Amino acid sequence: MKSAAGIALGACLAVGGFAFEAGKTGFIAKYRDEASPYRVNAVFLMPGEKLALRVEAGDTGGYALRDPWGRSVPAGSRRWDWTAPDSAGLYPFTIRRADGLDSMLFNAFVMLPATAMNGEYLQGFRIGKYPSAPLRRLAFYQAPRGFIRMDSASAAAWVSPHFRLGQFACKQSAALPAFLILRERLVLKLELILEEANRAGYACESFHVMSGYRTPFYNHLIGNVKMSAHQFGGAADIFIDASPEDGEMDDLNGDGKSDGEDSDLLFRLVDAMSLNEFYLPYIGGIGKYSKNDSHGAFVHVDVRGFRAIW
Repeated sequence: MKSAAGIALGACLAVGGFAFEAGKTGFIAKYRDEASPYRVNAVFLMPGEKLALRVEAGDTGGYALRDPWGRSVPAGSRRWDWTAPDSAGLYPFTIRRADGLDSMLFNAFVMLPATAMNGEYLQGFRIGKYPSAPLRRLAFYQAPRGFIRMDSASAAAWVSPHFRLGQFACKQSAALPAFLILRERLVLKLELILEEANRAGYACESFHVMSGYRTPFYNHLIGNVKMSAHQFGGAADIFIDASPEDGEMDDLNGDGKSDGEDSDLLFRLVDAMSLNEFYLPYIGGIGKYSKNDSHGAFVHVDVRGFRAIW
């Protein structure tokens, strides 16, 4: 799969004959509680919600926010406020260095409010019921305020240099439009892991996301735990599927099989990252799964905010 990062220069990691492009800019943009160096980002907003952005690091030159929607106002040096439109949809804008040599795309997804649900359904798509109280009173487990409406165009939209929105769709139905939620922090975490996997010699341009968002309806249907992080847009079950692309974890250890020993290698890589200070904002759950009759080997990662391991 060709990544959005392929359109711009940046640091590359050579793995055999494959050059991994990390898709980073020469500056960092901060928004909400996130800090991103990536050329492609996604933000998920409620109608009318204000998003504060600022450029940090990088050179001392000027930057401009280019917004075809006319929704941004300057808020200081290298700072802007961007206000989401009232209608759900995809509204891209860019932050660009004054000399035009570096830029960062933001795909802003304005969500449909959860108050638009009719019982368990949103425009005919079954969501189900969220738990009445969040686990441990943590914000991560609060019922979502809104949902991203996904059609064929938005499914193909990049949410980071190496991941598209459609990779995180709930598997309960292939019909479109559908709805999902996704957290910016999960996507940033997957980019970090992907870069580290390539640095370790596992050549891949993206992860296969076996399971991303799950509606409470679908989560119950498959018998998963009631407070699964997948329901809150903060979890992904992933594996490396690049050589060959066959729907299963690659043979990472070279023993001629795709099995739990391969998911263990990816698990260990992610677990080792958690020992670094830069990884603290991305702390969450990590689990490894072997191949069985219903699925291949994979690793679960999430951004629940506290460490859980299995």
